[in-house]
Amino acid sequence: MKKVFVIPFVSLILLAAVSCGNTTRKPVEPALPQGEVTREFLSQIRVGKEGNFQYWNQDSPALCQLKAFVATVTDPDGQGYVPPQDRIAAFDVDGTLMCETAPYYFNWMLFLHRYLHDSSFTPPEEDRLWAEEVEQYVLANRKSKPEWGLKQQELQAIGFRGMTDGQFSEYVKDFIDSEYVIGLSGLKWGTALYWPMIEAVSYLVANDFVVFLSSGVDRDVCRAVSDGIYEIPTYHMMASDVNYVLENQPEWVEMTNSESYEYTPGEAVGRGDFLQLNTAVNKIVKIRRELGQKPILCWGNSKGDYPMFHYASTDNRYPHISFCLLCDDTERELGNPDKAARCKADCEQNGWIPVSMRDEWWTIYGPQVKRIDAR
Repeated sequence: MKKVFVIPFVSLILLAAVSCGNTTRKPVEPALPQGEVTREFLSQIRVGKEGNFQYWNQDSPALCQLKAFVATVTDPDGQGYVPPQDRIAAFDVDGTLMCETAPYYFNWMLFLHRYLHDSSFTPPEEDRLWAEEVEQYVLANRKSKPEWGLKQQELQAIGFRGMTDGQFSEYVKDFIDSEYVIGLSGLKWGTALYWPMIEAVSYLVANDFVVFLSSGVDRDVCRAVSDGIYEIPTYHMMASDVNYVLENQPEWVEMTNSESYEYTPGEAVGRGDFLQLNTAVNKIVKIRRELGQKPILCWGNSKGDYPMFHYASTDNRYPHISFCLLCDDTERELGNPDKAARCKADCEQNGWIPVSMRDEWWTIYGPQVKRIDAR
């Protein structure tokens, strides 16, 4: 059996610096869509095993370090070799793979659409009024109140309770295919995905990484949004959860003694009440429960991902690396320079790799998408 050596993190940094000495900014003309971006176009963004990136600036420090790390762990004759089954990568979703706040988190915008703008659903008046208060708050570019978080998750679950997986998936897909984000020109939620990050995921898959998503968004939302874009199986989504219940169970309530219920062939399985959030330290719990081992590569964008970074770097038997995406682009995205500066300082303190949207990406959503005044 091949002995595994853990390469110190500093060595990986030095390796990256050496490998990035001679680069050009754009070796090829990037592929661009004709007209408005479609999900079909995004589904065709792929990076081969050699790393033929189009949408990163080729002198990007983070891109160089990504390539260096992949070269290290895939070299069967090197000391840092990691077997394919152990090349686990975990990616956050909102703000890491897709637009996070336009004007607010995707999960919240889906909830507001259901409670306020969907004629097929009539919520209780008390809940509708609360949703109106939330909408006015977020449209004014203010953060939600901390105590609202759990209530939003619970009401969102109630708003879709009873839907089968197919029905819910179609609902989410209809939403992302028709609703535009606020604050960016001509961009629907379904195409508000970061082109350079589609490339990063594709590159890892091409190099036999096992890629998982780790998100605070509903697990079935992650499945619908990522469907057809990333080469990630539906069972590789670690995210917030609802209960699932059977069609003939009284009032769609989870039964305590499930052995007393007999399944009727063909009976639908539907969504129930909110079960568990997957943010911050809960991401560690999900990784431990569902994977049973630590990822060797993590990618996030905020303090909610820091526990995952720390967990991966503690007593990991393999080389490991964490990337933190900085929301520092105020022209092509809804950047937050203050947050970006804080995250960059945290990266420097902890040995994580900062990734600047502004300085390291040739494009984010395509050259036609710009920040606009949404007032």
